[in-house]
Amino acid sequence: MRTLYYTALLPLRAAAFVFGVWPRRSAEATLERDQRLGRRLPSVAPGSIWIHGASVGEARLVATLAREIRRRRPSQAIAASAVTPTGRALLPLAPLVDASFILPLDFPDVQRRAFEAIAPAMVVLFETELWPTMLATAVDRGIPVAVVSARLAPERLARYRRFAGLYRPALRGVSAVGAAGREEAERYVALGVAPDRVRVTGSLKFELGSPAGDVDSLRTRFGLQPGRAVVAAGSTGEGEDRLVLDAYELARRNCKELLLVLAPRHPERFDSVAQQAERRGLKVARVSSHASVDSADVLLVDTIGELASLYRIADAAFVGGTLVPIGGHNLLEPLAAGAPVLFGPYTGHVAETSEGLLRAGAGERVADSRELAAAWGRLVRDEAERNRRVALGRALLETNRGALARTVDLVLEVFDRGAPGSRP
Repeated sequence: MRTLYYTALLPLRAAAFVFGVWPRRSAEATLERDQRLGRRLPSVAPGSIWIHGASVGEARLVATLAREIRRRRPSQAIAASAVTPTGRALLPLAPLVDASFILPLDFPDVQRRAFEAIAPAMVVLFETELWPTMLATAVDRGIPVAVVSARLAPERLARYRRFAGLYRPALRGVSAVGAAGREEAERYVALGVAPDRVRVTGSLKFELGSPAGDVDSLRTRFGLQPGRAVVAAGSTGEGEDRLVLDAYELARRNCKELLLVLAPRHPERFDSVAQQAERRGLKVARVSSHASVDSADVLLVDTIGELASLYRIADAAFVGGTLVPIGGHNLLEPLAAGAPVLFGPYTGHVAETSEGLLRAGAGERVADSRELAAAWGRLVRDEAERNRRVALGRALLETNRGALARTVDLVLEVFDRGAPGSRP
């Protein structure tokens, strides 16, 4: 199994990274390339806590966790990493963390260089960032590993089980898992983590709080006229933008001035999504251009890190990765911003959150473009229903607070104890 990973699966992923960055000649691209190879990593005091998240969504969580660790342990060195350049750009900076960087590729020599450069005393991984070589390197060096806000969708569990020979040895050395929910905890045990090392600490996404910016200033920034209705679609995936645009065109039959805030998940798709909209005869304004939306139909979010705030101007928000079989993204961001949340049938990555939203009456599942259009139309017209759902959503967020304190308790407990068998 290890042979297959190193000779086929990992090289394919590495090639995607390398060919994406290698032709670029900027200093930023050169640094990214070097860091993916475990070189030119920042200097960190030995004994740091290395916190790793995948991309944009996890970068805010890394900052939340780092801030609370820093509050409790002011002198503790902290390093932060992300897989993608967009995630790296949103990682916290000094003084919140001592260093931030792109995660090196998961090859043995590369990870060895990374661990020698960072010299962590502990590794904290977010959600499903289970890199076999990174895990094995930490365990081999007696460095404790905690997985926090841990998620594991059923289909991902099945995939990991197919590669049990690769993952089980590394996961047996994990010191602790702070699971997002009870079902997530059970899946980590099924994957091979000892039951006494797994506890439910909750999802840190419940701790993010309201995003920056107020509604009036945001509407002024984009020249949004008083009373104009707005719907949002965030973190849309490949093939999903077409479905969202279909829904928008249906919805605006009954609301001629409706504005769509559309945020594709990946920056490399910004231009193609804009072209899709323009081919339909829709006028597109871009967030990056600071243009007024007065004559626009679509406001394209082609910047990184602004979606959470822009949900504030929406009368209703759809979260992507759910009308196509991706599995869903952060369903709680719209609620924190004060927008009712809608999502499609594919919520495997956020299953417990979506079910919780449905039970609380704070979220609505739509099957397709027509149902999304109908839901947008109802919520745009019915202010009382919007307010009711937002109130239920905020109550749900408040009920689930406490994950941050429990997670930091777990991290510091493991940090103070050290890896199993590594300290007397």
